[in-house]
This record gives sequence, structure tokens and C-alpha cells, in this order.
Amino acid sequence: MNVLNLKNTINKIVLGVGLSALLITTACGTPKKEGVAATVNGVDITQEEFVKNYASQRNYYTLSAGSESYLTEKSPQDPSKTMDQVIKESVLNDLIDMEILKQDAEKLGIKAEDSEIDKELNTVKEQMGGQEAFNEQLKQMGSNEAYYREYFTNLNIMKQYYKVKEKEFKASEDEIKKYYDEHKDEYFTADAAHILVKDVNEANLIKKELSKGADFAQIAKEKSTDKGSAEKGGELGEFSNGMMVKEFEDVVKTIKVGEISDPVESQFGFHIIKLNRFENKKLEEVKETIESAVTQQKYKDYLDNLKKEAKVEKYINVKDDIEIPEEFKLPAATKAEDKSKETPADEVGNSTVETKEKAAENKASNKKENKDVKNTEKTEEKSK
Repeated sequence: MNVLNLKNTINKIVLGVGLSALLITTACGTPKKEGVAATVNGVDITQEEFVKNYASQRNYYTLSAGSESYLTEKSPQDPSKTMDQVIKESVLNDLIDMEILKQDAEKLGIKAEDSEIDKELNTVKEQMGGQEAFNEQLKQMGSNEAYYREYFTNLNIMKQYYKVKEKEFKASEDEIKKYYDEHKDEYFTADAAHILVKDVNEANLIKKELSKGADFAQIAKEKSTDKGSAEKGGELGEFSNGMMVKEFEDVVKTIKVGEISDPVESQFGFHIIKLNRFENKKLEEVKETIESAVTQQKYKDYLDNLKKEAKVEKYINVKDDIEIPEEFKLPAATKAEDKSKETPADEVGNSTVETKEKAAENKASNKKENKDVKNTEKTEEKSK
């Protein structure tokens, strides 16, 4: 593993354990406590720890955007806040989330061994070309080794914690069967054809033609912008749940075999779908997937309960300016880099809960980035 993979690694763990469910909603406004950012069940999270994490996340977003001016932009999710305020809020919540988890992990005897953390750090240093190169890279990212030691420590605790809880919340056969019965239509194989056009008015006109008996395959060949399937009369072939974008799948699950849908919009345009076949998958085919879903839901519920029971006080006002320690300041040359040189930004991120604004920042073309979209592109490419 190298530094470049740090952010992806932490995000995979977070998604796996459902830690993002632990968003604390306690309102700010509590009188300040000197040197303390928040208190969780009587345990203080120091101002120093908050500033260290805030500075690193601030640097990450600055490097990603290519300019510090990004920090003054309005949040796409909440225009009343700047991105800098969103980062502060997210960092504070992350620290609180982690503290709640660590306190529960401690009751189970879970702790990170220094030898394991040393091993993780040494592996990264070797990948980077040694201690000197590692230090230089951290300097360019506005970070230090102590920060990453804490990062690996928390990651190690989360991994151990989830393994213990995964066994505790393992789904029973009855729970798996109940979930399958309630979500059966989410697991299917189907065969369909579609006509894809860019304009909704054109899609409506085509729908009217089809309603009057026009040949679906012929219109697909003449007008569909999905050239691959158009050559086949719009036929997409067989696909399973998760292979098409959500909008497409939602329609497939509601129309009858042989029926032609009204136009449905996705990021690709407007689809008119003809369903050729639809079959629910058998329980045996999806048992493992369902077992994981049920286990993680039980785990999420457990974390939600921890949140409700936790006594949390916050002392940070996100509108206040935070003085960045010298060791966490980005070099002037690094701050001036444009987005074509944003590799260091990918290397620095370690937020335990991905901010909602991150998805919006990654350009409009990524606003619907998810497994369904990617798999749809593969399906349409396959049909060409």
C-alpha cells in the first residue's frame, strides 16, 4: 500500500462498517471550553487535535481545487455555509464519531498495537523511497508523520472493531429469508430493449408512434443515439440488478413483460424501454449479498443507538477563523499548482466520514457517480 491509496482505503473501511451513520446532530453554541473542541461522554477532544485534522483536510481540498479560493465558495448542499465551514463541521463530527467508536472498542479490549502501526508506516515509507522522500512528500501536503500515525491507529481500531461486530451481528437464516421476501424485486435478471434520445419532446413523439403500432426495432435503428443497441433494434440483452442506472431499473421493475414504458430520463438522455423478460433471482443466488446487507444494517442500528446514548458537547464555532500551525501550512508553490497536479491531494485525505460536498466538487460529470452508472456504461458498450 502507498500513500496514494490512503483515502480510498479509509473510505472502503468506512463504507463497510457504516460509520457514516454516526453523524452527531448536537447543535453548536455551547460555551467554549479552553483548549477543547468537543467532549464525548466526559472525554475531551482537544483543540490541538481538531486543528491538526482540520488543517490536513483543508489542505486536501485546497490541493484538489487548485486554489485556496475554493474554501470561500458556497456549499452546494447548504449555500448558507462556505466550504471551509463545511470542512470544519465535518472534521469535528469525524473526531466525535471516532471517539464514540473508540470508547466502545476499548470496552471490548480492542486497541492498536504500536508494532502494527510501525509496520504500516514503514511500508508506506518504503513505497515512497525512504524516510527522507516520505518527509518531503508530507511537507508538500502540509502534513506530518504524527498525523499519519494517528490515521493508521484509528484505521486499525476500526478494522478490528468491525470484525468483532460483524460476528456479533451475523444475519440468521430467518432474517435473510425475511429480507429476501421484502426486497425480492431488487434482485432480478431481465432482458430489455430501449430507444435512447436526447430530447424529451422527441421521446414523447416516439412513444405516440409506438402506441399506434409503429415497429419498435425499426425506430430504434433509425433514431436511437445508443448506436450499439440501435443496430440490434434496441436490444440490450440480459442484465441483472445493479447493471443499469437506477432510473432505468426502477422502470424495469414496474412494467409488465411486453410493455413499452413512457420516456424515462437518466444522465444518458431519455429512454423508452421495452421489457422482454423479467425474473426474480432465487434466494440461493443472492443469499450471501443479503446476509451482508442484513449484518450491516444491524451494525448501523447499533451505531445509531451509540450516538443516541452518547453525551456530546461541541465547543467549535465553524464561523471562527482557525490559525494553522506552521508545520501544517502548504508551501506557497504547492498552493499555486493547478488541478492537473492534484496527485498530492489524493494522497493526503483521511476523513473518516466523506463530506457530502465532496461528490458535488468532483465536477458535474461525476454527480451521479456510482456503481449503477458505471455498469450501465459497460452494458451499453457491450451492446455496440
